[in-house]
Amino acid sequence: MDNNNMNHEMDNAHFMNEDFVLTVQDCEAVCEHMTHHLMRMQMGDRVAQAMLLRECADICGLTAKFAARDAIYARNTAALCADICQACGTECLSYPDEMSQHCAMVCLNCARHCRAFAAMGMPRRRRQREMEHE
Repeated sequence: MDNNNMNHEMDNAHFMNEDFVLTVQDCEAVCEHMTHHLMRMQMGDRVAQAMLLRECADICGLTAKFAARDAIYARNTAALCADICQACGTECLSYPDEMSQHCAMVCLNCARHCRAFAAMGMPRRRRQREMEHE
């Protein structure tokens, strides 16, 4: 592959990463907001939900950072993020209130995007490094 094709491929991947990063950041924000809502409402009976919300927000933050800089382990982190978002979304679905239902939809959507991102293969930086060593 010549340098022009590789640069074009890298530019396309960058734009795809931007959309992915925004999706994951949105999930992080929604989970943080939902966590604060549960604390304000003193819903102590939702400990499992609150714990998953925190874990989901944390892994989404890390995944967004890794994807934004196309880190070597961005795909691995996205795979873990997908699992946690799926669990969080499923937990939130078990509560009938509007905020939990909204949070569930955001988390499940993020899980789908994370799975797709994780399946894309190695980051372009690592691919470029490997090509330089050939």
